[in-house]
Parts: sequence; C-alpha cells; structure tokens
Amino acid sequence: MRIGFEAKKGSTGILLLHGLTGTPEEMRPLGDYLSKRKISTLCPWLAGHGATPKELAKTRWQDWAESAREAFEVMRKKCSAVFVAGLSMGGDQALHLASHFPVAGVISLSTPVKITDFRFNAIGLLRFLQWRTSGLTGGVLDPKAPAHQTYPYLATKNLLELKRLMDHVREDLPYVTAPALVVQGKKDSMVAPLNGGLIYQGLGSQVKHLLYLENSDHVVTLDYDHEVLFEKVFNFIRSKGRSLN
Repeated sequence: MRIGFEAKKGSTGILLLHGLTGTPEEMRPLGDYLSKRKISTLCPWLAGHGATPKELAKTRWQDWAESAREAFEVMRKKCSAVFVAGLSMGGDQALHLASHFPVAGVISLSTPVKITDFRFNAIGLLRFLQWRTSGLTGGVLDPKAPAHQTYPYLATKNLLELKRLMDHVREDLPYVTAPALVVQGKKDSMVAPLNGGLIYQGLGSQVKHLLYLENSDHVVTLDYDHEVLFEKVFNFIRSKGRSLN
C-alpha cells in the first residue's frame, strides 16, 4: 500500500479515498481539518494512480477496491472505529467497502452511480480510444482553491471499468447498513445532482443524511462550500463515533 498522507490521532479514524485520475491532495484539506480534531486519517494512492496514464490503464476497478481494502485493514488495527469517505470514484469505493466490511459510517462525495451521457453508456464499444479528462472530471468553481491535479488523458478502458464499478455499487447499496452521509454539489459538471438522491434512496442504512452543496462543482473538498462540508463531516463522525480521545 502506498500512502498519500496519514495522521495518527485518536481511536476514531477515517479512511479517505480519492477519485479516478485524482490524487490524495484532493482529500488532504478534509484530512487536515479532521486530524486537528483528534481523528486519525489515512489516504492511500489507489492502484494505477500517481504514475502515468499508461499505468492506470493496466488496472481494473477491482484493483482500486483492493487498495481501499488494504488501507481499511491497516486502519482498523489502529482504531476502534473506522469511517470511510470517498470523492467521485472514491465514493463508489467507499460504498463498496461499506457493503462488505464493518465500517462505523460511510461518506460519499460527488459519487456517480448513474451517468446519462450516451457516450459513457456506449463505452464498451469505444474502449480502445483515449478521452481527454478535461470534459469528464468536472472541477472547482472557486478560483482561490488549490489546483486540482488529474492526468492529461484517460484510457477509455478505465471509463469502462468505472461503469462496471458503478453497476456493481448500485447492487451494493441495499447492503450498506452503516450510518451514511451522502454529499452532492448542485453545480457538479460531471456527476448529475440526481446521483445524490439515487444513492440516498438505495442505501440500506437506517441512519442516513443527504446534503446538497449549493455553490460547489465536482471536487467538493476544494470548492466554495468546503467549510460547510468539513463541519458536516466532523459532526457526522462525532455523533456516530465511539470516542474522539
């Protein structure tokens, strides 16, 4: 497991998962906020990331899931309660993980489970092509936000893997029973806001919350509403966690 960043604080921890073509840096502001409040954090590099687009093209969604699982196993050896949060594809991984392992709570951020673009749904026919990520990853509206780094292009076969992951996660949702916080930016240019509602409705969790951020694009951890988001995440963890000492 390759670690992006880690902070060992209290007995309550949170696993943070970045998105497809993203980096741990898109999760670092949230991680820093939580670690200052005695929550242990860990953000790994998911398989194929942090190298080149060609390396990413060699991976499948199951490889990304294995990276998340390995990191979760590391965290639960150190913490009595482990939450998991993910952005975009990382949110899919968080939900998938929560459907199979005893997480204390799950937080999905800008997570796709349904993309209506006909090109995406025909991706199996186009898997040998390369698509520029500029039209696929969405972004950040706040000009003062840290730069959001992604690969300059993405192998279409990785988009096929994302589609397979999304199809799988839709089936996982009823088996997610941990407390859940679903977050979606209303101005998301990649993931239609309806995805937040689809996830919320599909979850098997008895305790679940749906939060729409009025002024945020896709990367909600960096955008205008990030302070609101961080406070909501902390309060969610505090209300469900065993101890922050």
